[in-house]
Amino acid sequence: MGSPSVQRDSPFELSHGVLRQLLVDILYPLASAILHLVPKHARRHLSQSTGADSSLPSVWQRVTHELRGSLDRHGKYWWRTAGYLLGALLQDAGYTENAQQRILTFFGRKITPYLGVANESGAQRWKSFMTDDHNPIELSWDWHTGSKAPTVRLSVEPVGLLAGTAADPDNSSADTHFREMLAQALSSTDMEWFDHFDRALAPGRPQEGYMEGHPSKIFYAFDLAEKEITSKAYFFPGFKARATNQTNLQVLAEAIRTAPLCTDSSQLQAFEIFEQFAADESTPPLEMDMLAIDMVCPAQSRVKIYFRNRLTSFASVRQTMTMGNRLSGSSLDTGMRKLRKLWDVLLEQEGVPDDAPLPETNHRTAGLLYYMEFRPGSKAPNTKIYIPARHYARSDWQVVTSLKEYMYGVNGQARIPESAVYDKAMRSVFQYDALEEQRGLHTYIACSVQPGGDLRVVSYINAQAEKFATR
Repeated sequence: MGSPSVQRDSPFELSHGVLRQLLVDILYPLASAILHLVPKHARRHLSQSTGADSSLPSVWQRVTHELRGSLDRHGKYWWRTAGYLLGALLQDAGYTENAQQRILTFFGRKITPYLGVANESGAQRWKSFMTDDHNPIELSWDWHTGSKAPTVRLSVEPVGLLAGTAADPDNSSADTHFREMLAQALSSTDMEWFDHFDRALAPGRPQEGYMEGHPSKIFYAFDLAEKEITSKAYFFPGFKARATNQTNLQVLAEAIRTAPLCTDSSQLQAFEIFEQFAADESTPPLEMDMLAIDMVCPAQSRVKIYFRNRLTSFASVRQTMTMGNRLSGSSLDTGMRKLRKLWDVLLEQEGVPDDAPLPETNHRTAGLLYYMEFRPGSKAPNTKIYIPARHYARSDWQVVTSLKEYMYGVNGQARIPESAVYDKAMRSVFQYDALEEQRGLHTYIACSVQPGGDLRVVSYINAQAEKFATR
């Protein structure tokens, strides 16, 4: 046998790759620029005439019919807004019709009754910390690393119809019933850690006023897999900290060290790395916002601490993601290089020095949000950054096109299909003008480094009804 020949790309493969790159680098931006020159009223007509906002998710329509008569006007509002967005995301993410039906039915029957009053003019709404405009629900599109199908998730704060009024000043009624619903509706829900952290972080008596700028006390999130829905819970330590004259981190540390499977210090090496980082004099002040757990058996659950850093340079990102160089390795190095690429395209920071901050804003949710997570027995924590796109991206369309560009080029693999369906989902739900000229639909773009250095990316979306396309 002769020497093996060197394998070369075929002319078709080369031309196909060039065509894909042409789409990303030239044609997508050119089409966007041309459309931007069209008057607004003509853009709306063009969008409607091409069917961009007229194709309702088919399973959503079916479940809408099944829900007739079961929702009050507030529930109908949330179904027609957040439920519609959820239906579009599920459909375009490629969920089977059976999975879409199961998830949408769960949302319509179990979640919408706990989202409070409709967001209508003059309504007295609970000031939920879930989103900056107080919508008590946020959806997300998990791109994973781009190598498998995306998945959809949602987060909510249970809100009663009388929340914030004299009849229910601290919004306690809805959560009481929501917990009962959760245990019944999702058979896999395990309450052991939930009950512990709820007791450990709840104040001894109701507190007056907002804690750290908001009144929210608990959030829930749902991972919407093809076969199963699983839940998570998020607790706010500020109430207990204020009541006991402690810092938020002190309250969190005590709650963690008394949790089942965590009383042995050898199980908390990962948490101790975080404590060392937070206490280091070279670390900027960290604002401890939340503690989260998976509502599964403690042996399988994670503890996650969400914290905010007001520094916004990429140098501060590197410092935080590595816990002040306490975390290291080739995977993390590779992941940080990829994160810088996404940072550059998302926030238009290419060529900007690492130590240059993002444009200053004094909003409560400005700065950069992070979490560190660990399981009992972990040697080191994992870290994740949440970039507040609503504060720092130029527009929501900039976010969409940036994610498209990043997901195309990462690892040298073409991932246009995943980015194209996300593009389609956003355009099918929201007005073009809102996407092109405004921001706020994307709340965060989250990134975490996976084994091998791939970057896992998640888009978080606020279902702002005033920006929905006519349908």
